[in-house]
Amino acid sequence: MDCEVDEIARVLLQMVSNSPEFVQKAASETLGIMVEKVTPARAMTALMDIGVLHRHVLVRKCAAKHLLMAMEKSGAKKLAGTPAIAEKLAHTVVKLAQDCHKDTRHYGWKMLQMLRSHQKLNKFLEQSISKAEL
Repeated sequence: MDCEVDEIARVLLQMVSNSPEFVQKAASETLGIMVEKVTPARAMTALMDIGVLHRHVLVRKCAAKHLLMAMEKSGAKKLAGTPAIAEKLAHTVVKLAQDCHKDTRHYGWKMLQMLRSHQKLNKFLEQSISKAEL
């Protein structure tokens, strides 16, 4: 399923943006199952590439929720060992923590706290993100 993650995430997130509420809920639940079944790195990459930068507020909220799930599944220690994902994640988390939607900001803050709790990731955040943004 890892090879199809990008397309699956794109379709499910599109359903979140322009469907009735019951379809949005089902799409979010399905996205959660996908995050559980694939490798955390693939799930995080797909969510960051497709959902987090989306212009629809509900898509960003859904992507942030599932990105947090993937981060928790992976753990801070493993994230610290993959610098390519950690760098992209740092910029993404800061953007989510500044989002206009309160739930998206909440997920962003939780992810930021997770990154700041690990010494190596905290140092990485301070090096790659300006102090004003942090």
